[in-house]
Amino acid sequence: MSAETQKNIPVLRFSEFSGAWEEEELGELGKFRGGGTPDTTNAEYWIGNIPWISSSDILDDSIQKISISRTITDKAIKDSATKIIPVNSILIVSRVGVGKLAVSNIALCTSQDFSNFTPQSDNALFIAYYLNKHQTKLLSLCQGTSIKGLTVPDLQSLKIDIPSPEEQKKIAAFLSVVDERIEYLTQKKALLEQYKKGMMQKLFSQEIRFKDDSGNTFPDWEEKRLGDVLQVGSGRDYKHLKSGDIPVYGTGGYMTSVNKFLYDGESVCIGRKGTINKPMYLNEKFWTVDTLFYTHSFSFSVPKFIYAIFQTINWKKHNEASGVPSLSKTTIEKIKRKIPSVPEQKKIADFLSSLDDRIDFIATELSQGQEFKKGLLQQMFV
Repeated sequence: MSAETQKNIPVLRFSEFSGAWEEEELGELGKFRGGGTPDTTNAEYWIGNIPWISSSDILDDSIQKISISRTITDKAIKDSATKIIPVNSILIVSRVGVGKLAVSNIALCTSQDFSNFTPQSDNALFIAYYLNKHQTKLLSLCQGTSIKGLTVPDLQSLKIDIPSPEEQKKIAAFLSVVDERIEYLTQKKALLEQYKKGMMQKLFSQEIRFKDDSGNTFPDWEEKRLGDVLQVGSGRDYKHLKSGDIPVYGTGGYMTSVNKFLYDGESVCIGRKGTINKPMYLNEKFWTVDTLFYTHSFSFSVPKFIYAIFQTINWKKHNEASGVPSLSKTTIEKIKRKIPSVPEQKKIADFLSSLDDRIDFIATELSQGQEFKKGLLQQMFV
């Protein structure tokens, strides 16, 4: 087998298929149709039942998801450049968000920012997955200075590798199942995060209260300054330290590892400068840089409950700078919040931690699914 033929065979393949894929120009496989935007000041155009999308309606996480928020009339189509794009067309964003794409499962219209491709006989999903895998190749066709875009002639001459219709169909169906799993996990994670947010609102407004192990009501919550229940520590420069196994954290998370620790134990961190609205819970030996505060010396308070409180605070409201967002120890210590007794804090912290564990577990599954799909795209296409 020649090197050229070998190049046109994917690494991973269903066992019933063999032989090299054929190289074709995209324009030979179907027809391109453009789009347009009806006059937005004419309400008569926007009261119909024909779906119309702009580039922002194409979502990044799936080639089968389209957010349809507007509809137009037959008159709008007649009076503008937009056209009805058939089902199973590939909607390619060729300007403003260039490179995004999706496959239509309904007939619709698009703005002028699209170059829409309808295959004659080949599988639209397969071609869309192929283009998704070869994003770099697609984006290399961009032209222009201020606004870069793809032209129809360039897209028509784009060379892609195509197997038999049966193999196209099987690959597209398999990847669709993977996408469905990713979509399921994405929705599950979002629903759990929404549930946690709602429960936190109810818990901290005391609409929902826990009882002690004997079924008795806990004492009333007392308003306290954060400075009454914890101390705020400052991060330091780490560059004088040697490499080691102690993690160093900044406002964006883990940075590197060194041979010494600044603090050992439970702590809630919050940004001093830059990203000031993303609290972080740690329970280990660690070092923080000077843009990240850490908390310690907790008095009649449970660190994980404090972490929950930090998540309810609108930190941007306490910003002290006009440029880069900044917080100070004094500002943090002066913030007042109602605090329950330690046993009730533990109940709340344990409940929210169990939700966090479930969210983290799903997030890990989601990340693994996305990496799995990425690997499949690399190996199932040439």
